[in-house]
Amino acid sequence: MARRKATVSIGAGALRGRVLRYPAGAAVRPSMQQTKLSLFSSLGASVEGTVFADLFAGAGAVGIEALSRGALRVHFVERRSDAVQALRENLEACRVDAARVSVHANTVEAVLAARPCPIADAVIVFADPPYDVDPNDGLLRRFPVPAFARLEFLVVEHRARVVVAPPAGLAVARARRFGDTVLTYMVPAAGRESHPGGNS
Repeated sequence: MARRKATVSIGAGALRGRVLRYPAGAAVRPSMQQTKLSLFSSLGASVEGTVFADLFAGAGAVGIEALSRGALRVHFVERRSDAVQALRENLEACRVDAARVSVHANTVEAVLAARPCPIADAVIVFADPPYDVDPNDGLLRRFPVPAFARLEFLVVEHRARVVVAPPAGLAVARARRFGDTVLTYMVPAAGRESHPGGNS
């Protein structure tokens, strides 16, 4: 018997209530609804009018939520062909203006290593790497901080047992735990007077 496709909904904004579809099976994991809503609650109005990057995007729940909440443009980075297909279908079903999105069907490592980096205009970067991958070993070690001149927040979703080591130039501002899942917020190491969600 075939497994039903997983779904996740948009929590707020212009697309509130829209249901997004993910490929069947456990290979592509949509972010838990609780963590997604907490992310955007913490970021608040800083999402509006900015460029947002959704790394390891799956079928796009986080990036589409950002669009719904007023992001000017969203970069989606996802390598799996079934997830990319679902992402494109979700964008079409939500009638998202094509000028507001860029879909990079490649690995996060390849996109970050490109010169020039095609997502370096992002102000907010969210990354949800597979849970069996330590973000310190790939994503954070290779994240080209100097290329992201406008970066305000890098947020990584990871297992609670992982201690995030921010790349040079960034500092951990806050970490919020939801069961076995943690959202770690990183900001430029200098010049920040306020952080998402207040004090730890």
